Amino acid sequence: MEDRTGALSAHPTSPQAFSSPDLSARQRVLTWAMMKLSRDLDNRFAMLLKTGRVAKWYSQIGTEATSTAAGMELDDGDVLCSLHRDLGAILSVYLDPARAFPDAGFAAKANRPEPVDLLYRLCCQLLGRRDGFSEGIERSFHYAHLAPETGVRHVGMISHLGSMIPVAAGCAFALKQGGSDRVALNFIGDGGTSTGDFHEGLNMAAVWKLPLILVVENNRYAFSTPTSAQFACAQLSDRGPGYGIAAETVDGNNPDAVAHAVATAVARARRGDGPTLIEAMLGRMRGHSEGDDSLKVVPEDELNVYLAADPVPAHTERMRRDGTLSESEHDRLGAQISDLIETAVERALASPEPEVETAHRSVFAPLASTWSEPIETVDREISYVEAVHLGLLAEMERDDSVVLMGQDIGVFEGAFRITKGMWQRWPDRVLDTPIAESGTMGIAAGAAMLGYRPVVEMQFADFISCGFNQLVNVSAKMYYRWGIPCPIVVRLPAGGGVGAGPFHSQNPEGWFAHTGGIKVVCPSTVDDARLLLQAAIRDPNPVVFCEHKYLYRRIKAVPTPGAVVEPLGNAAVRREGSDLTLVAYGASVWQCLAAADTLAADGIEAEVIDLRTLVPFDADTVLTSVEKTGRCVIVHEDQLTAGFGAEVAAQIADKAFAWLDAPVKRVAYPDRPSPFSKLLENALMPDAEKVVAAARETVAY
Repeated sequence: MEDRTGALSAHPTSPQAFSSPDLSARQRVLTWAMMKLSRDLDNRFAMLLKTGRVAKWYSQIGTEATSTAAGMELDDGDVLCSLHRDLGAILSVYLDPARAFPDAGFAAKANRPEPVDLLYRLCCQLLGRRDGFSEGIERSFHYAHLAPETGVRHVGMISHLGSMIPVAAGCAFALKQGGSDRVALNFIGDGGTSTGDFHEGLNMAAVWKLPLILVVENNRYAFSTPTSAQFACAQLSDRGPGYGIAAETVDGNNPDAVAHAVATAVARARRGDGPTLIEAMLGRMRGHSEGDDSLKVVPEDELNVYLAADPVPAHTERMRRDGTLSESEHDRLGAQISDLIETAVERALASPEPEVETAHRSVFAPLASTWSEPIETVDREISYVEAVHLGLLAEMERDDSVVLMGQDIGVFEGAFRITKGMWQRWPDRVLDTPIAESGTMGIAAGAAMLGYRPVVEMQFADFISCGFNQLVNVSAKMYYRWGIPCPIVVRLPAGGGVGAGPFHSQNPEGWFAHTGGIKVVCPSTVDDARLLLQAAIRDPNPVVFCEHKYLYRRIKAVPTPGAVVEPLGNAAVRREGSDLTLVAYGASVWQCLAAADTLAADGIEAEVIDLRTLVPFDADTVLTSVEKTGRCVIVHEDQLTAGFGAEVAAQIADKAFAWLDAPVKRVAYPDRPSPFSKLLENALMPDAEKVVAAARETVAY
């Protein structure tokens, strides 16, 4: 035996050394049946790969004991967060054992569909067919299936391994926040434990004592990289004490040992004692995917050790020896498994391909209702920053599902004091986070999946880059992939003009306008800072809310009496004009209004359009104005190349070309970082003087 490099290693305990006293004979037989069902279905799809009837296959062979035994410990309403080698857990959670294996004496799971129908749908998912869970949108086990009426809450994966740990923590947060004793169980491979999301998700779960069980399936190789090149600790469970949580290493080939460890962790989580890290030691028995030749990295003598300890035949023999599994029951259950698989697979192979229209399904969840309601009247002058505060306050009072997350937003009340007084009123809903943007965004996404409306404050817009993946690959794609709304708002104090330098002055709205599934809002006025924020919080989709820092305390107004909260997506005409259209958003609106005053002195009447939201983009208002004026200058503080102004210009060229009397011009920030010196920064800003020059050139064309 050797160490964690896995060279000749087997397991921390002998396969025969552990038999949990907590497991009944029927539980052990059911676990075996689910392991065999997983193995046989896996083998069936491996054969389909060889005959070209499935495009790709990620084999779970070698993980069955861990994933199945862990899944068996979950109850209805618990959340399973799986990877692409956790078929055993999926089957354990989905299927009603009493109907899958009649006359076996297994307890029933209420409200589950017929087992063969579930297996058919799962096979369709794996084949990319219309009747799969994602209707052909997602591959293999990247889907999700939230069916709380049946007791099933299953969250799939994205290909960025480790990224779903914070999301699983977010599900655990939602369960705890709602007063439930349910838990979330998440799997990760040894390779994924090297990611930042492993640390951020597990650390935040520990700090907040979330009911999360993280099971590391350590097969000693990440694709082809041995663990000796991945981490220096003796065991991955050694990290647990560093986070202040329970942790242990178990024999992942022994389902009894795994069941005992997971059951202990589940009990710990249900009584409020926080997360557990379980490292299940496995052997690498297959490549990363079938046919990729990655198994060649495992030395032959080492591979032979793993093959000899294959968990399915090893557990079968163990149960035969201890008298738990008789030959007759072995054969009877095996025959039922074969019938289930063949019926489901053959039916799935004959199932229809996806409908072409499915590719065009919406990336945005629809509003639950069309609302247009007045807000509380404020009869005094307030600043832009106070308007943001009032918008947050109103939604916190209106909706208990709204929770605030961010660094220093609690007792300190936020970098810009926007959460002033809120922690005192709602200490369980105004949550200080560690410096962990990715972890926070992932937790927000997981919580949003289960009915919460998180509002995440980034201290500065620039810092969202550290949470980019969770926003653009998890949250933004959730509705298109799974049909599950993800109502989160990310507040970004953005923009320059205050001498804050290159890492506190960026305008990142263009990054997110390019990603289908994210709404992008850029308010310019006191009214909009409040109204659009409230609309964003009510929206069932991810919203990036860009608050321009320059406007925070420079723009003041008495809010408009009778103003109403309306759905996002409408531009506003801030000034009427007939000679030229100026299109802007955020702080640039004020530069355009100042430029319009200057132009008016020369007899040039400019119409100023405030986009307000970039996504949805109100093209009609812009095109109507351009049709009237025949000329257009687009202004924004984001950088010129690929800034949102390029999209506006392209749509004008496509849909309003016949009315143009001059080329569309853009005034934007040059393609470079923001200098710290205000003198240098101001030289680059798209100010009113630059707008006037561009407007005069356009009018003179």
